[in-house]
Amino acid sequence: MRFSVVALVAAVVAVASAQDAPLNPLYPFPAEGACVEACLVKIGKNMMPNFTRDPASPDFLASLAFAHERDTPAYKKYMGETGPCIAKCPAAEQGQYMKAYDAKAAWYYAKTGKTPTASANPNAGLPGATGTGASGAKPTGNGAVANSASALVGAVAVLSTLALL
Repeated sequence: MRFSVVALVAAVVAVASAQDAPLNPLYPFPAEGACVEACLVKIGKNMMPNFTRDPASPDFLASLAFAHERDTPAYKKYMGETGPCIAKCPAAEQGQYMKAYDAKAAWYYAKTGKTPTASANPNAGLPGATGTGASGAKPTGNGAVANSASALVGAVAVLSTLALL
């Protein structure tokens, strides 16, 4: 327990100090904020001791799989637990997380060479969302990055639903 608290505090400090830092070329996405980072790390470490948000780590892609491989039990557990935690974070951090989610998923699938499942977009089936919805229809564009407003609305809906579970 003590180690996890120390690790969590270290992650929060690292994220807080990195807020103004340039983007990491290994994973070119801005940090969401200390609260969201703490949620992701806490739940991830509970699921996999080697869970990491460090793109230089050999465990990084395995850690990202929790957030992007939707048809797995690990995804359902990770998102089911991080969603309510993130819902308690400042709105700006939630917005940053949701805004970048689709681009991060596209990056993950490009790096792993895996093919997204039909339900790879957490906003699928929601009004204005991109990706394959419940109907199974394919998107007309590349579907990799959703319109920011649609992604934000869809992700808020997903997090709100998870918070009610």
